[in-house]
Amino acid sequence: MTQWQAVVTDLDGTVVGPGDAISPATLNAAAQLRYRGVPLIAATARTRNGVERLTALVGHLAVAVCHNGALGWSPAESRTLWQRTLPADDLRDLAGFVRALPGAGLAVFGVASWDITPEYLALRGRPPAEPWRPVALGEIADQPAYGVAIRHGTLTSDQLTARLTEAGFAERVTLTYSAPHLVEAGPPAVDKAAGVASALDWLGIAPEHTVAFGDMPNDLSMFALVGHSVAVGDAHPAVLAAATARAPFDGFADHLTRLGLISGRTSHPPRAGG
Repeated sequence: MTQWQAVVTDLDGTVVGPGDAISPATLNAAAQLRYRGVPLIAATARTRNGVERLTALVGHLAVAVCHNGALGWSPAESRTLWQRTLPADDLRDLAGFVRALPGAGLAVFGVASWDITPEYLALRGRPPAEPWRPVALGEIADQPAYGVAIRHGTLTSDQLTARLTEAGFAERVTLTYSAPHLVEAGPPAVDKAAGVASALDWLGIAPEHTVAFGDMPNDLSMFALVGHSVAVGDAHPAVLAAATARAPFDGFADHLTRLGLISGRTSHPPRAGG
């Protein structure tokens, strides 16, 4: 019997491509894991709505860890397992930081709504596929929020992180990123590792018996948590350095086959009694 009892994966850039594309091999692997009783956990910066949009995959998930760990959701039971929010003072001060930084835009992942400033939307280049509302920076609602995202037209993610650190935010919130020219700020002590640990505890599985797939710095904390970590595709150099293995984009199924978690076939797993 394999020592691996659960699989956790980042979504975008790891198993989900542009336009929410997921390969048949990846979907077959997810179906096999479910059939074999191996829980599959998604750990993502996406909102719950963004995960639900992946209709072909979501039915195979045991837990979705959203907002970089701030929200845990059970698709099968359609219920929230946990939620962590930014302190109101931190949220207001982050908005003030963006207001004082020319060329920056802010998005707030509120519990009630995803609020996006015009500046952020322009830098993003397209509206989100899930529900959101436009809000001026000076009118950002004082609502509980899972976190915020800050974008800038020229500053890199590392440069933005340095600016936020200089302003004292590294001691107040969790800073990470999953895309260029963007930094995500979440509740203190909340990251993918914290979220995945909560999901594994709920499932009754030890982190050392878990395999994780990822590609960006927001995956580093969960790589440090699990027993086997896989850097996927054009992974960030820090992720490559931290991983115990490497796989190409869309190498999810092949790597799980090598670990003995699934078979290498491409057909659907047999139905019970079939």
